[in-house]
Amino acid sequence: MGNLLVAPITEKETHRGETDDGQLKFAVSSMQGWRVHMEDAHILESSMYAEEAIKEDGRDETKMDANGDSSSSSNSAVNGSATKRAKKNSGDRDLETDGDEKNDNEQSRTKYNRLDLPQHSLFAVYDGHGGAFAAEYAGLNFVRVLARQANFVQYAHFVNDLAARDALENASASAGTGGQNTDAQKEDLKLTPQEKAESNRKGRELLETALKDAFLDIDREIWREVQGLGNKDSTLPKKKRKDQDEDLGNDDDHEHEDDEWQKSDSGTTATVVMFTPMWIICANAGDSRSVYSKQGHCTIPLSYDHKPDDEAEERRIYEAGGFVRGGRVEGDLAVSRGLGDFRFKQDEMYQNMGTVPSSFAHYADVRGSGRKKGLVGPASVLCPEDQKVSPMPDIVVQNRNREHDEFVIVACDGIFDVQTNHECIALTADILRQGESDLGLVCEEVSELL
Repeated sequence: MGNLLVAPITEKETHRGETDDGQLKFAVSSMQGWRVHMEDAHILESSMYAEEAIKEDGRDETKMDANGDSSSSSNSAVNGSATKRAKKNSGDRDLETDGDEKNDNEQSRTKYNRLDLPQHSLFAVYDGHGGAFAAEYAGLNFVRVLARQANFVQYAHFVNDLAARDALENASASAGTGGQNTDAQKEDLKLTPQEKAESNRKGRELLETALKDAFLDIDREIWREVQGLGNKDSTLPKKKRKDQDEDLGNDDDHEHEDDEWQKSDSGTTATVVMFTPMWIICANAGDSRSVYSKQGHCTIPLSYDHKPDDEAEERRIYEAGGFVRGGRVEGDLAVSRGLGDFRFKQDEMYQNMGTVPSSFAHYADVRGSGRKKGLVGPASVLCPEDQKVSPMPDIVVQNRNREHDEFVIVACDGIFDVQTNHECIALTADILRQGESDLGLVCEEVSELL
């Protein structure tokens, strides 16, 4: 979309890293290509965590144990260390006040306990269009939004409870048979295969729901920024375009600021991959893509493109009052899901969400009066998954297997427009087989085909 350069800008920005335990190495390489401005963003989060809200009286939110049961917790073992990401105090912003004043004041005093998630990491690609704002805002704020989801906090407790159970079981086993009740204690601690499978299922459901919630809430936050309402604790992108245009001899700063950074046309795809000790889980909205190489370079898709002319996507667009022409939503947008692109979404949907994040559970099925489903509100307001362009991601989960796992590629459609999933996996495997160990250079070589 938009104007193109006469020749692509092929200078690359490459970053490398690894997780704290050294078990996972990663890299990213990006280049501007044919676009007049760089509109893409990414996330490399090597150590994930949850942030549990603490009320003013010191009580934490509810937690869920490894068996999926809710209970209250003071969580005294968790320290209150600040998150690594920069926070912007929104106290000087003119925030919308749909709720009552007491609730808003309570939210402004919210503090958080950090719950670290060992061996959890997150990587994401945001392919922006119509401006960089949506992609860059998501790249800067998605981890914060996910970390504070109620289901993600419950998932963190689930992980910690499993770790505590394993530690007790190991301690009991190392005690030997010296104690009279050792065998009975070990049996009490040990989960049956059925109990373990059910526990893991509930943990995975928490993680899947948290990712869906985070996609909806980051989309809501982008809408609020575009409307000039602001968001608590948000980090805003730097306005780089002014400097770029000054280099080109452009002086119309006000027009550029409105056009590039606060424009309702701005949108982005979103492909997020999280690694846990048990799973590789991908949440995707749009046509950026994730693909997984396993056991001899077997190609496993972690995401599927959302295109307007796909049967299910086209049906949703028509039911929402739109149409598809030339493979695009209303002849304009080439993807049918993503963040931003608010001209294809109802403002009333975001207004019904209020001023604070809303759990996915609040988007209820509504039956009767010919209404299939939607927000709890006016019958004319569609829920997020029924908008012409939906922010609701699809979720794909693969079980981890350290003996068979090889690598995962997360990339925008610029890569997959010229390579199939299998070709991209084969090319990457060939580069690694030739002895290249620098993942940053591997990324650069793959992008050379653009």
